[in-house]
Amino acid sequence: LILVHGSATDASTWTIQLASPLTSRYRVVAYDRRGAGRSPRAPGVAWHTIEEHAAELAALIAEAGAPALVAGSSCGAAVVLEACRRYPAAVRGAILIEPPLAASDDAPAVPAGFLAELDRLAVEVGPEAAAERFLITVLGQAAWDRLPKLFRARAAREWPQIRGDCYALDAYQVRYATLGEVAVPIRLLGGDRSAAYFRPTLEALAAALPRATLAIIAGAGHMLHAEAPRAFAEHVDALAAATG
Repeated sequence: LILVHGSATDASTWTIQLASPLTSRYRVVAYDRRGAGRSPRAPGVAWHTIEEHAAELAALIAEAGAPALVAGSSCGAAVVLEACRRYPAAVRGAILIEPPLAASDDAPAVPAGFLAELDRLAVEVGPEAAAERFLITVLGQAAWDRLPKLFRARAAREWPQIRGDCYALDAYQVRYATLGEVAVPIRLLGGDRSAAYFRPTLEALAAALPRATLAIIAGAGHMLHAEAPRAFAEHVDALAAATG
């Protein structure tokens, strides 16, 4: 079971899963995506594309020696989706938690002007202000306010990674018309307390992916794996059972 984190964090976002009963049923691996934690960006590279992140995920699965169940949160879910498309033999089944993608190829993944506004804040006020604006936009003000102060301070220091992920998502094309070719079993998960704009994307992906199911988890927000770890584990087990 490979766990792929989202923006403003690293492998530590999966701490609950790494200390849960899942480890008695699976070999659980969480890693730092390129540009996060202990995985620095390549020299001279400002940010890595979603396709590059997917290639590194596939290489990690190949190193493990077998097809894997893969779960991705937020930007990590976009990486997992691309791995399902490009490396289907590596992915036995996938869980996508609220990928921050457009609901159609005609709409931008990142709202117009949002990146420019974040860059302006980073220059004029400071990187922490830009990171905080991003996280409040993604999580919602109430969810941000509920986060422990230490987590908020740590996340706000992740501006370089956040910026890179935003540019990667802005450059990524879902290509909905081609998703019918993705034969990997996929579970799409959302939280009923998440920002409303995640739901249309989940529904669009559910309609386009031939082996996808969609579930909305009660009481959970965008950080679903941390807010509803039992429900997340139940979906992992159900996916594992469905894929043999």
